[in-house]
Amino acid sequence: MDVSAGTAAGSEAAEAGGIDEPQLSLFAGAFDDCSDMVVLTDLTGAIVYLNQASSVAFGEAYVVGTPITASEAMAVGGTAAGDFKRAVQRLLDEPEARATGEVTCGSSGLGACAWRSRPLRDGAGTPIGRSFVFRDLSQERELTALKSDFLSTVTHELRTPLTSVKGALQLVLAKSAALAPVERELLGISLKNADRLIRMINDLLDISQLELGKLDLAFAPLATGSMVQEAVSGLRSYGTGRDVTVGCDVEDDLPPVHGDRDRLIQVVTNLVSNAVKFSTAGGRVMVRAYREEDQIAIAVRDWGVGISAEDRGRLFRRFQRLHPERATEPGTGLGLAISKAIVDRHGGGISVESEEGQGSTFTVRVPTVPESTAGEGPQHVTARGGDVPTVLLVDDDVDLGRVLEASLGDTYRVLRVERGVQALDIARAERPDLIMLDVVLPDLSGYDVLRILQHSEATGMIPIVMLTVQPEPELAHGLGAIEVMSKPVDIEALRAVIARTLQGGVRVAH
Repeated sequence: MDVSAGTAAGSEAAEAGGIDEPQLSLFAGAFDDCSDMVVLTDLTGAIVYLNQASSVAFGEAYVVGTPITASEAMAVGGTAAGDFKRAVQRLLDEPEARATGEVTCGSSGLGACAWRSRPLRDGAGTPIGRSFVFRDLSQERELTALKSDFLSTVTHELRTPLTSVKGALQLVLAKSAALAPVERELLGISLKNADRLIRMINDLLDISQLELGKLDLAFAPLATGSMVQEAVSGLRSYGTGRDVTVGCDVEDDLPPVHGDRDRLIQVVTNLVSNAVKFSTAGGRVMVRAYREEDQIAIAVRDWGVGISAEDRGRLFRRFQRLHPERATEPGTGLGLAISKAIVDRHGGGISVESEEGQGSTFTVRVPTVPESTAGEGPQHVTARGGDVPTVLLVDDDVDLGRVLEASLGDTYRVLRVERGVQALDIARAERPDLIMLDVVLPDLSGYDVLRILQHSEATGMIPIVMLTVQPEPELAHGLGAIEVMSKPVDIEALRAVIARTLQGGVRVAH
C-alpha cells in the first residue's frame, strides 16, 4: 500500500474521528521512515494512517478504515490476540490511557511483536486519536539465542582444561610438605583464583542454560534443616575471614521440600555470601529456616549497607552489581538472577526487604513435599567391598586422567581408557567396583556406553558416576547412573562420592 495514498484515503475518516488532514500529514511526515510499524486510529479505533513499515508487514490485512482489532491481522483464535483486543477496547473506553503488550501478528508472518499505545493530542492537549507502534521481536530473540549458544560453547571449552588445572593444584598442595612456605602460598593463591574463575564460568553457563531452557534439576524429597545447615557451615570460614559472624537458626521438625539439593544449596550460598560481603567488620548474618503454612521459608538477614528503593527494582536482573565499589572480589552480577530462576523452577519465590544503612533480608520460599510422597527418596545403590577397590576411568582428557590417577591411586586401583568401546571390553573383563564415565568420548556417547553397560548381565550392577561439562541429571539417572558430577571435577567431592558408593555393601555379582 502506498503511504501517501493511504494518507489521502484516510483524510475523510480522520476528520470524522477528530484528526484533520494537516495533522495527519504532520504525523505521516514523522512516521514514514520509522522502522517500527506505526498505525494511527481515530477515537473509535478505526485506522486512519499506516506508515511504510506497517503497509509492507500487514499488507491487505490492515488498510485505512479497518478496525485496529481486526483478527485477520493478529493471531486468529490466539490468546495473545484476545488479550490485544481486550486491551484495545479498554484504551478506547479511556482515551487518556496508555498500554503495552505482546501479540502474534498472524497473517504477516512476523510472529511475536511488542506493541505500545498512547493518545494523540491536538494543540490544546485534547485526545483526538491513538497511536499503536509494533516492533518485530523475531530478530532480537534470534540474536539472544545466538548469544546464549555462544556463551554455552565458550564456557564448555573453558571448563574442560580448568578441571586439570584445579586437580593438579589440589594434588600438589596435598603433598607440599617439602615446599617452601612462599611456594605453598603461591600455589594456594593459584587454587583460589582457579576456583574463582570456575565460579564465574559456572554462572555464565547457568545463565545460558536458563535462557535456552536447558537447566535440568534433579528433584527429590530433601531434609530442609540439614540442607540449610550444610550451606551455612560452608560459609562460616568465609565470614570469619571478613570478621562477620554467620549464625543459623533452623526450626525443629521441618517437613521436607521437593527440590534439587545442589541447586537449593547454591541459592542459600549465594544469599549468605552476598550478606557477608556487604556487612561491615564486626557485623553478623543470621539465617533462619521456618515453616509458613505449606511452604518452607529460608530468610537471610544482615545488618549491612542495605539497598536503596531504586536499586531494589533491578536486583534480580542479569549482570547487575550493586555497590561495586565495596566489592573486593570480581563477579558477574548473575548470582541473584540465577537464584531467582532456580527458586521459580521449584514453584517458589524470593523476596527482599531492605533499607539503606539498616541491612537487608532475602527470603526464599519453597513448597513442602505433599504428605503422600514425603517418605519417598532417592534410591542409593552400592558396590562390592574388597581389599583394593578397582575404579575404571573412561575419559579422553589425558591431563585429567593423570590427575585422577595420581589423586586416587593411593586408595584405589585405577584403570583408565579413552574410548567407549574400550570401556565396554575392560568393564566386562575386569568387573570394576565403580566406573567414572565422561559424556563426550571420541567414538561413542557416554550415555550410549552407560545404556549398554546397564543392560548387560555382566556389568549391569556396576555403579557408574557420570563426569560432564554440562550435567543432565534426569537423563543420566534415568539411564542408571548413580551420580552426576560436573567438570571441573572437585577431587575431594569425587573422593566422597566414590567412598560413599563403595561403603554401601555388595552390588556387583562376581
